[in-house]
Amino acid sequence: KEMKTLEQDRDILLEEVRTLEVVISEHEKIATERIYKGEQIREELQSSRMMAGMLDIEGPGVEIVLDDRKKDTILDSDPGMLGFYIVHDSDLLEVVNELRAAGAEAVAINGVRITGSSRISCGGPTINVGKEQRFAPPFVIHGIGDPDTLTSYFQREDSIYHTLIFWGLEFNIKKKELIQIPRYIGDVDNKYAKPIEEGE
Repeated sequence: KEMKTLEQDRDILLEEVRTLEVVISEHEKIATERIYKGEQIREELQSSRMMAGMLDIEGPGVEIVLDDRKKDTILDSDPGMLGFYIVHDSDLLEVVNELRAAGAEAVAINGVRITGSSRISCGGPTINVGKEQRFAPPFVIHGIGDPDTLTSYFQREDSIYHTLIFWGLEFNIKKKELIQIPRYIGDVDNKYAKPIEEGE
């Protein structure tokens, strides 16, 4: 009689264990989904930060050194031509644009990350790059991407490379196995632009 009672108690306890195991399994499932979604969100956030230039990155690519024509090769009889022998902001901009067109995933000038809103403008004897930085030549431009593709792009007939070389400016490009480009430093807030909500 006691054995029968104990067996009944055991069956009741086993049923409770099974019920609790189902509850635990459901909680584990929910926790796993939350972890997975959390990991997904983290990965998407990292990807967005990378696209926005908000992360330090590294990878293979090219290093371009751009400099004015050497002074001892400029004739004193050609003072009106001096403007052709120096690096202009438009030259830097064209080099950056060609790197991007060739598939560069990130570009920096003298260690300053270049984004879609970065300024490259003339500042007298210097060139303004980014928010507040000013640089005089030589300019060191880094681009992360396939080194062969980036290098060959400047061999195209209409490349800025040929124009600058024609005027005697220095344009040296090297393939690099590892290039480090810092994150963009500056404000990224949009004061006027906002996303279009679905249904609007």
